[in-house]
Amino acid sequence: MSNKILLVIWLIVTIVTVTLVHGSALPCEGLYELDIIHYNDFHARFEETSVETPTCRFNNGSCLGGFPRLYSEIMELKRQKPKSLLLNAGDSFQGTYWYTLLKWNITQEFMNLLPHDAHAVGNHEFDDGPKGLAHYFAALKAPVVAANMDASKEPSLQGLFKPHVVVKRDGRKIGIIGLITTDTETLSSPGNVVFTDPMEATEREAEALTEKGVDIIIVLSHCGLEIDKQIARKHGKHIDIIVGGHSHSLLWNGASPSGEEIAGPYPVFIETSDDKEHKVVIVQASAFTKYMGNLTVYFDYLGRYVKWEGGPIFLNRSIPEDPKIKQKLAPYANIVHKAENVPVGQSETTLRFEDCVFGECALGDLLVDAFNDYAKANVRTDYSHLAFIQRGNIKSSIPSGQITKGTIFELLPFNDRIETFELQGNYIREALERSVSDAWAYSPFKGPWVLQVSGLQVKYNISQPEGQRIMEVNVGSTESNIPLSDEQFYQVTAPAYLADGGDGFQMFKNGKTNVKVIGRDEEILELYIKKKSPINVTTDGRIEFIK
Repeated sequence: MSNKILLVIWLIVTIVTVTLVHGSALPCEGLYELDIIHYNDFHARFEETSVETPTCRFNNGSCLGGFPRLYSEIMELKRQKPKSLLLNAGDSFQGTYWYTLLKWNITQEFMNLLPHDAHAVGNHEFDDGPKGLAHYFAALKAPVVAANMDASKEPSLQGLFKPHVVVKRDGRKIGIIGLITTDTETLSSPGNVVFTDPMEATEREAEALTEKGVDIIIVLSHCGLEIDKQIARKHGKHIDIIVGGHSHSLLWNGASPSGEEIAGPYPVFIETSDDKEHKVVIVQASAFTKYMGNLTVYFDYLGRYVKWEGGPIFLNRSIPEDPKIKQKLAPYANIVHKAENVPVGQSETTLRFEDCVFGECALGDLLVDAFNDYAKANVRTDYSHLAFIQRGNIKSSIPSGQITKGTIFELLPFNDRIETFELQGNYIREALERSVSDAWAYSPFKGPWVLQVSGLQVKYNISQPEGQRIMEVNVGSTESNIPLSDEQFYQVTAPAYLADGGDGFQMFKNGKTNVKVIGRDEEILELYIKKKSPINVTTDGRIEFIK
């Protein structure tokens, strides 16, 4: 071999080696290291939370998370690896009394203390409408990304978010594409904002970034784990990592330290349909600051995935809270605690929200009877009064003893409007069938959509095919034998989320007429408890499952 050829080979090897070392955050076999810190579904957890309830009721080992602890661990990881990306996968709003009282302003104040690289938009960010969200977007220091969100008919949001951003680390360009669930239309109050297909948006933005020479692409998604898997499988040829939220999925290797259900390993790997050798890495970190994610991915010089390190972090009390952040929160905490500790009434028994998944529950009876009682007192009609709430809207229990405003808020954290409207019986029947669809094959019955009812008695047989599970439904008290008429109209009262088609109950939205907003769920329940206190609620057989 001639000296000239040897010289050329030496130059090529030298150039490639120098390029790889320069482009690496750490010389691990000549690979490029990308570190990602991530969390999702913060839901206003400014103080410690617990696995079961939004606030930590007992000062013991069950307390975990909270912003001071989240901040502490994020900043510790940033000290160890200062070039890490910090990504928030959405739903920073709503979920505790902190948000109810202090809204977007406190959220932006503390979010801006963290060195985010991008925020996704969650459905709950729209709970106070586009105008409430616009102030938050404008105040955030880090960019907001949402590729499948069209706000062209909402002027207040113009120019406040982008479909993607590109950040640089050690000379490499990293694209971050944002996504939001299309269910936001029915889950929240987005006004005239339109939510388009996240898969089409991903492919469009990923191709555009690839054409610009961006070879590492992250999707920051608030669509849920199952949708993220579909995106990876069908449209993942140009994307490398999906950092997710919305479904509150705990990805964990081994036994869950919080005792919660594990949705899969950390990370999840999905083969793309176009290239079986290309795998997309998917991560998510539960919700409510109980966990956060710490992911390191290694790429070769062509931007291809090679290996990963890291894992989710359980934010229990073994991780310290940042004292300066706690001090900064203290004045706000005084405001919140004073408001939530105002007494409302007494309960002689514990009303467990967990019972509502199995059918009729005393807590559900209390809620729908409160809505029905208020509607009867405030709406004149010749129609029979009925009321509904779906079990997914019941978020906490009422313990025996004193009931406070904070107790009510934990139970109904979304401060939803209560609507009353006229609805024909056939739509009610359809809703009741939906209530026991997708039933899980457990005994006793356990279903995700069960409607709690007031003014009705319904018998189901879940061994029958979906859509044919109602055996009998009567209107009135438990002694009533007046069958529900498909042609007759009824005066129905329900939370606006349900009335507007939330959780797949489109029949309410499609059939309702003469709609009136009569109040907020928390206020109506508070009035009812004051009126009935001390409360002693027991089930009366209004929902029955038969074989």
